[in-house]
Amino acid sequence: MNAAICTSKGHIEYTQMPKPEMEYGEALIEVMYGGICGSDAHVYHGLHPTATFPVVPGHEFVGKLVGANGPIKAGLTIGDIVVAQPYTTCGDCEPCITGNDNVCTHLKLLGAHRDGCFAEYVTVSASKVYKVPDGVDPKLAALAEPLAVAIHDVRMSELRVGDNVMIIGGGVIGVFIAIVAAQAGANVTISEISEYRQNFIKDLGFRVFNPLDKDYNDNIKNIVGEDGFDVVFEVSGSKAGVQSSVGLTKVSGTIVIVGMCKEPYPVDTTQIFLKQIEMKGVRIHSQEAFKAAVNLLGSGALNDKLYKLISKQYKLSEINQAYDYMCNNTDFFKLLVNVGEENR
Repeated sequence: MNAAICTSKGHIEYTQMPKPEMEYGEALIEVMYGGICGSDAHVYHGLHPTATFPVVPGHEFVGKLVGANGPIKAGLTIGDIVVAQPYTTCGDCEPCITGNDNVCTHLKLLGAHRDGCFAEYVTVSASKVYKVPDGVDPKLAALAEPLAVAIHDVRMSELRVGDNVMIIGGGVIGVFIAIVAAQAGANVTISEISEYRQNFIKDLGFRVFNPLDKDYNDNIKNIVGEDGFDVVFEVSGSKAGVQSSVGLTKVSGTIVIVGMCKEPYPVDTTQIFLKQIEMKGVRIHSQEAFKAAVNLLGSGALNDKLYKLISKQYKLSEINQAYDYMCNNTDFFKLLVNVGEENR
C-alpha cells in the first residue's frame, strides 16, 4: 500500500509498505482523509517524548471499515464510513477499569507508538470504532478526534450555561474548545497574540484580545470586572499563559491545563490557595467524549464553523509539501491529507 513514513527526525517519505495485518480485536480501515495535528509535527521534529522511528504518522482520520479480526460493535457493518479513537489500551490497569482509559498506563498512540493514518490502511481497536452518521461530509468527520478533545476538556471543566470562559491560546485546539464551550452556553473570550489567528477567530464570531496590547487588562475588566473568569483553559503551553491563568481565574474558579509545556513553569500557588482555585490536567479524550463528538457531527450544528477550520488539502503523495507548509507557515488552522485520492 502507499504510505507516508517518518524515517528519522525531520524526514518523511512517500513510499510503499505492506498492508497491515489485524491482530485479534482489531479492525482494518481504508483511510479517506486524515488531519495533520500539532503532535504530528512533534513526531516529525523528534520532539515527541516517546515516539519511535520509523512510524507512519497521523491519528485524526475517517475511512471505510473493510475488515475485522473478531467481533465488531452492534450497528456496524463492513463497508460503513467510520472514525476511531486513535489509541490502544490494556483494559486491565487502574485507569482502564475506572473508565479513564485515555490515561491508560500502557496507552499507545497511532502515529507515535504504532503506525497511523497517513497510509491507505490502518488498524485500530475494534472497540473504538464508530459509524459516521449519514449525511456527514467525510472531510468534517476527519475532525472528530480534535472535536472529541475539546468536548473532553469542556466536560472536565464542569462549566455551566452562562459561565465566563477564557481560552489562553487561539490555535486549533483552543478554537475547538471555544466552539464547544459556546455550544454548551458559555460566554467565550480568547487570548491570542497572532494577528492571523485573531482575525480568523473574529470571523468565527468570538471575542479575542492580544495579551501584549496595553489595553488588554482593561478589556478583560470590561467583561468580568475584578472577579475573573469562571473557567480558564490554558492551551498555549507557554510560560506567560500558565502563569497568567491564576490571575485570570475567579474565586472558586477552575483552570484546565490543556497545552503541553516545554518545561516546568512556576505558578503562584498562594493565589490558588487564597482563591480556592481548582486546577485540572486533561489528556486526549475519553471514549464517552469521542462518542459525543460523533453525535455532534451528526447534528450538523457546527458545520459552518468546522468547514472554516479546513485551510488546505493535499494528496498523500504530496505529504512532503504538506509538512513543508506546516513547518514554514502560520497562516492556517487544519491541513487535511486526502489519503484515498490516488485510488480514485
